[in-house]
Amino acid sequence: MKSQFRCILFALIAVPAACGGDRSVSTPPKPVGVVQPAAPAVVAPPVVAEPAVVSPVVAAPVAPAVKAAPVAPTTFSEAIAQGKAAEASGDHARARELFESAVKLDKKSAEPHIELARLFVATGERGLAISAAHKAVKLAPTSSQAYNTLGRAELARFNYDGAIDAFHHAVEISPENVWAWNNLGFAQLQRKQYREAIDALVEATTRKGAEGYMWNNLGTAYEHLDLLDDARAAFESGGKLGSREAMASRKRLEGVKTVVVMTAKPAAKAKPVEQSEYDLAEPMPPIPADGAVDEPAAKDPAATDPDVASDPDAPKPPQVDAPKTPEAPKAAVDPKPQPEKPAAPSSL
Repeated sequence: MKSQFRCILFALIAVPAACGGDRSVSTPPKPVGVVQPAAPAVVAPPVVAEPAVVSPVVAAPVAPAVKAAPVAPTTFSEAIAQGKAAEASGDHARARELFESAVKLDKKSAEPHIELARLFVATGERGLAISAAHKAVKLAPTSSQAYNTLGRAELARFNYDGAIDAFHHAVEISPENVWAWNNLGFAQLQRKQYREAIDALVEATTRKGAEGYMWNNLGTAYEHLDLLDDARAAFESGGKLGSREAMASRKRLEGVKTVVVMTAKPAAKAKPVEQSEYDLAEPMPPIPADGAVDEPAAKDPAATDPDVASDPDAPKPPQVDAPKTPEAPKAAVDPKPQPEKPAAPSSL
């Protein structure tokens, strides 16, 4: 029994050895008092975060603002008010549209035609200005404002006689129309009607609403007649009201006793300049101081020399039987002293 137990025990011990249990290496004992160095710690590399990629934000294209179409006026007063505002801002095309709309809204009113005439005067459209002004006068024959506008339209095309007639109607209808009085005096200045211009400009400057340039116009009329004391007083009044032209004219006349420039009498043999040789819109060429005119000598002395033509003892030229051609109209040379040209007057 004991022998069997021993066999079994021996078998149990021999199996692990056969399985390699005897290959285990025993760990030698650590020497006492010797500290084993610690294994170096392995430091992990720092984690660097990758930069975030930001996608560029592209702004969507902004659509251009669409300008709203102007609202058409629905009433006559709106059309007139908007037209005046457009004209004041310099938008003449829009002003014309609005005034023409006012004409359609009230075909019997002269006001839009007056505004159109003023607009056309400002833009230099003289034919349209005359047409609009005549329509205004036709619709309102008792309107001083309509006749004043007609006169301005006539001035724009240099029809001074027509302008004077229109301004006369304006002041007859309304003697308090200071603008028409001034414009009448201005037109008369252009026609060299200085006495009449003084009368009209005195009316303008003594009424309510007179402005500095009206006094300048009056001073100009006085200066043309060599009435320098009156001219200086008028220029002073205009300067006080802010007219730079009047101030400059007053300074120019300081200490001046007369503005009449005495010129030598033209030579007797000087031939007048023929007006037909020049455009009436251009100024006439000046006459030389010695009276000589650079023109080829004529064969007939009686045709060029007034003294010879009037002398009965002068030799007579031979008569030629040939048809006579009419001479071109001749502008007379004014031998009278001419006043110095003053500052240009103004009109409204």
